[in-house]
Amino acid sequence: MVTNIIIPEATLAVLPPKGTEKSLGEASTAWEEKRWDELESQPGSPARNAAMAAMLEKLAAANPDQAMKLAAAESNLKLHESLVQAALHGWARASPSNAANWALALPDSDDRERALSTVFAGAIATDPDAAVALGKSFIQPLMSQDPAQAAQYGNRMIDALCDAGNFEAAAKMAGSDQDNSSRWMAEAYSKWAEFQPEQAAQAAAALSDPALRSQALHGIVGGWAEANPEALVQFVTQLPPDSENESLMSQSLQRWAKIDPDAASAWINKKESSPAMDAGVASVATMDSLKPEVAIGWAESVVDPKLRSETTVTVLRNWLTTDLNTAKHYFDTTKNLLPEDREEVAGVIAALSAPSSPQ
Repeated sequence: MVTNIIIPEATLAVLPPKGTEKSLGEASTAWEEKRWDELESQPGSPARNAAMAAMLEKLAAANPDQAMKLAAAESNLKLHESLVQAALHGWARASPSNAANWALALPDSDDRERALSTVFAGAIATDPDAAVALGKSFIQPLMSQDPAQAAQYGNRMIDALCDAGNFEAAAKMAGSDQDNSSRWMAEAYSKWAEFQPEQAAQAAAALSDPALRSQALHGIVGGWAEANPEALVQFVTQLPPDSENESLMSQSLQRWAKIDPDAASAWINKKESSPAMDAGVASVATMDSLKPEVAIGWAESVVDPKLRSETTVTVLRNWLTTDLNTAKHYFDTTKNLLPEDREEVAGVIAALSAPSSPQ
């Protein structure tokens, strides 16, 4: 439920930035009160509500006090929240620090975070660099007082930068804070990869810090997989040998197999088997969502004999519970099981094949 927002008295007395009094005064006199009254009298509709929000956003740049009062007067909670956010967005475009102070004074943490997201979006639309500086100015002091809240505010700033298409600025901010780099890098690069995967990948691969590069690459997997999982897997296979590559390949192949198992299976069947891909292939083979007859094909693609045998055991255990005869036939003919693993599966088959005890 949206709570009513009370405007602090100190905020109402905030003066406009020096040198803008004339332009703001002119904008204030341009307020179309008659048009506002007409809109208020109309039945609710998306078009009417959007028009009201647009009017308040414009008004707030000159007179945030009046804009916020008009928004607060709305009794429909959904429209009330929409109008407050519109007014706050307009206010932040003209005076982001004052709008941020107002947002930070809200007593409810959810309202506060939502309002700050709007402030960031408004400030970024005017000056991204200044918006980042503003965000850091109150995120940094919070690091020692409330680290979790500070990290969350940083996430909202990164989201706002990415939503505005300022991906490089988001990535730069994400890497500038050691305490939160893991969380922020993943957030920034995941969103970047949703829209510009190749650019995000190039930027991540060029990072000199191994930890930051790893965080960025893992973030890219999340965003790129939704847009083009095959291109993502191709990118990961071309990365220089690294201790993180197995994890990245596992993530990438799993995402692809979940989205399009047939295409992923066709790709792996055409691809020459490689020890570097073993961990990723095995991770896909043991996914619960994969059909056993598909999963066993992935297991067979594992190069390392020990891992291939272990993976086959996992697939067969699941397969035996759903189709005992077919799985048993595969067990009898496969050469992918090491002696100790074959013995283990034989025991499972014996237990499942035993006649049920009479009731």
